[in-house]
Amino acid sequence: MAESITLTRRTFLREVAAAGFGAMVAGGARGAARPSDDVAPEPARPILDPNLCVVMSDLHVGQPWAEQTFKTDRSYDYINDTVRRLVAEILGMKMLPAHVFVLGDISVCFGEARDYEIAQEILSPLAAAGIRLVVTAGNHDRRAPMAKVLGDWIAPSPVAGRFVSVTRLPTFDMILLDSLVEPDPAADDNSVGRGKCELGAEQAKWLDAFLADTARPALVCAHHPAWSIGINKQMVKSPKVCGFLHGHNHSWQENILFSSYARKTMIRMVGIPSMGMDRDIGFGVVRAFDDRLELAQVARDYYFPVQVPKAERLPLWDRLVKERHGRRLTFPFDKLA
Repeated sequence: MAESITLTRRTFLREVAAAGFGAMVAGGARGAARPSDDVAPEPARPILDPNLCVVMSDLHVGQPWAEQTFKTDRSYDYINDTVRRLVAEILGMKMLPAHVFVLGDISVCFGEARDYEIAQEILSPLAAAGIRLVVTAGNHDRRAPMAKVLGDWIAPSPVAGRFVSVTRLPTFDMILLDSLVEPDPAADDNSVGRGKCELGAEQAKWLDAFLADTARPALVCAHHPAWSIGINKQMVKSPKVCGFLHGHNHSWQENILFSSYARKTMIRMVGIPSMGMDRDIGFGVVRAFDDRLELAQVARDYYFPVQVPKAERLPLWDRLVKERHGRRLTFPFDKLA
């Protein structure tokens, strides 16, 4: 994080200096030296906002249907380009997020290595802009090929064999859990995505210890909803957990988690949509403040079960996009606020 802030300050000073030099040239200042025509100016480095991050999920990118080892139920030839457009939109933000968090299901279906190579190609412009990517796994992923291709974006994990991470941001910690239960290694890839989800004993033990010890607000994320992996009550009872984000359902979903009817504390659990497969299409932008987080919904499309020509779209789909885009949800650090 300190590195990102340093780069931002340097960029700011460079831009101020460049603006001052431009004003001098425009005003006809005497003695002002002009850069040589054969020396290309240094491109301005994008400004990264350490208090801004993007959360995306369910990319489901992959190789063409004809090249898949195992076939999906239909061709999803539009997904890769849809995800590319959303990545370009992120890169076009006035202030770039310092981090992008990916909540799993990166592969289109079966966790093949080629899927992750395509994901790397699509997401690499984010890394090239200086944005730090942090990924975890979903039920349509396989850890071995994912780690081999996307290893630079998998943070060191406190839990062996799982993609668990804690990213320290200026006012809170972003926790990514790994809820993938991989199929029997003897099974073929066609079984990927059909298994159950859970944290496992070691990850659950680590989470208990971390939340008991931390003094910082925490936003907890996983591919699956909190109640699917049995931690919904724990999320509410932990004094430092301010909210829970998940993917999996391809929809903007807002739920309130309670620990019991007798307790007054509660937190929001929000589902992040798919980046391109079906239903809600978009991503979340999280802005951090001293006392809260705000999640802005970026809703760019809706279709089901596949993308169709404009003439075939249902009117409801466009209404859903209009209703959901720009909606802001607050996650106070004080649960009683």
